[in-house]
Amino acid sequence: MRYRTIQESDYEYVIERLNSWWGGRNMADMLPRLFFTYFHDSSFICIDEEKIVGFLVGFVSDSVKDTGYVHFVGVDPEYRHSNIARTLYSMFFQYCKVKDVTTVKCVTSDVNKASIAFHQKVGFEASGYDDKGNPVVALNYDGSGEHRVLFKLQLGRL
Repeated sequence: MRYRTIQESDYEYVIERLNSWWGGRNMADMLPRLFFTYFHDSSFICIDEEKIVGFLVGFVSDSVKDTGYVHFVGVDPEYRHSNIARTLYSMFFQYCKVKDVTTVKCVTSDVNKASIAFHQKVGFEASGYDDKGNPVVALNYDGSGEHRVLFKLQLGRL
């Protein structure tokens, strides 16, 4: 497997498979082409034998000082548990460190328990926790019924 920065030409391959990677959930609307066009220096892709098997779309904020944001991460279900997402995150963290970013943020759906567990394993902390130690859910964060768990990671702790 090899890794590189995303190119605009990768968009069609990714977008045609995105919903199936999420078990049929409509995710394609959350990943417009603009991310592949304007954030390719800070976004990364994993390729196995000319097949895209994972990607991370991230950027450094121009508005929030010292902050990077991961907008979307996806791994082909056949390649999960192969450390692809972890490697993509590591690449983004290195990019952020070069840009003097100290904090990386991201959100995930409250129903995506695997994503919540993964982000905590990588070192992200939720914005808060309930009395049972479960991440607090930000209700309607991305619109009516679109609940999210908000995560933050301090790069100096890695």
